[in-house]
Amino acid sequence: MSIQSESRIYRDLELMEEENSAFRLLAPVVELAPDTRSRLVFLTDPTGLAVERYKLLRRKLCALKPKGGLLLVTSPSSSDGKTLNSINVAMSLAEDGRQTCLVDLDLRAPRMAVELGYEPPEDGLVEVLEGLTTVSQSMRKVSGRPLYVLGNRSGIQSPSRHLSADVLEPFLADLRSKFEWVIVDTAPAIPMSDVADVLPHVDGALMVVRAGKTKRSLIDPSLEILGTKIWGVVLNDSLINGSTYYGYYGYGTTRKDRK
Repeated sequence: MSIQSESRIYRDLELMEEENSAFRLLAPVVELAPDTRSRLVFLTDPTGLAVERYKLLRRKLCALKPKGGLLLVTSPSSSDGKTLNSINVAMSLAEDGRQTCLVDLDLRAPRMAVELGYEPPEDGLVEVLEGLTTVSQSMRKVSGRPLYVLGNRSGIQSPSRHLSADVLEPFLADLRSKFEWVIVDTAPAIPMSDVADVLPHVDGALMVVRAGKTKRSLIDPSLEILGTKIWGVVLNDSLINGSTYYGYYGYGTTRKDRK
């Protein structure tokens, strides 16, 4: 065999290794079955305006982190739409061919599996963090997309030990090594400390607020918690051209901008 041929084989193997690095874990494939009223726009309205806005958000995220990154999504309070936006952002990245992992780190009130319409394994993310099972056993791959999900069947009352640095750091570092993008849906920023626990381990954060619902008094304290990690603010349920729009965002909003 010539040196040139051998070099080409090694190069081809390296490319295959790079392409498959996000899954040497042969994750079981799931078909999504969200509610018919779901706002997962990449499934329900793939040619709509909301999808275009998520594509713009994707472009901005990829400009910030061309090689991918680890993104936290939160909100000032519950019912602001953080989980739906986490999923739509992850789907947008996956639709662009980027290996993406979606993680439900809202351990108190997990909603990701319900919104996606799939049943997570009995040993889910909580059991992974407890060392009772592995990522490969709990991971599921969404059919037809380079999108992987780690969810939970039910919540736990006190997740502080699951979110400690010695547990989270190796777990998220492992996901970062396997995926281009890791999207982490967390608990609301207020009143629990969960977001503050996760924040040191991510590259940036998006905060979701719901038009007409999120209390203004919670926005500044939430931004204070996120600090320099804030990459943007997503405004949910705003009106564009007279119709309710899910996922419209004001990218890179700062305290000065709002005064």
